[in-house]
Amino acid sequence: MISNSKSFPIILLIMSIGLTTTLSYSQTKKKKYKDESEKLDCAKNTKINLQQRLANYPYNETSQIKLIAYQNKREGIIGEEIQEYLNSCIGKEAVAIESQFDEIKALNFNQIEKLTDIIYNYGYKAKTSLGVASKCYEPRNAILFYDNTSRLIAFIEVCFGCRNYRTNDSKITFGRFIQKLNMIKGLFDENG
Repeated sequence: MISNSKSFPIILLIMSIGLTTTLSYSQTKKKKYKDESEKLDCAKNTKINLQQRLANYPYNETSQIKLIAYQNKREGIIGEEIQEYLNSCIGKEAVAIESQFDEIKALNFNQIEKLTDIIYNYGYKAKTSLGVASKCYEPRNAILFYDNTSRLIAFIEVCFGCRNYRTNDSKITFGRFIQKLNMIKGLFDENG
């Protein structure tokens, strides 16, 4: 049997470990997000002003931006036709290419401000370890950039189904696109 004088330091050690553990748990911050997927939601992360946004390519070489909708004109894989068509349209004048689109809407200054704000100032709420996989790529919409001679200089092709996009030039940045797509879709919806 252990005497009381020898067991006192052991009891004191056990109590101090328990107290330290309790204090460290009570001082940890509560998680801000319920799960990793919540971090993928879109949030305004930066405040890049309009002048800075418009200094980037293709906005710095653009005199007009248009939203388009496109449906396949021939049988085949949905979206494949628009990809081929847009690739062939770079450098051509608007009047030569736009007859193939089902819907076209030119953006005004306020809409361009909104578009660039979404592209440059929004991103994921927080850094996440989740990856996002595409299910399909069947684009039916695009954002077209025309220069001051009405020639198509750039495009951002969009598939709202799988939330993915493609551009004709690697200089076109879009950031983390996944959740921005809902905001971009809203811009398309506002414009019919």
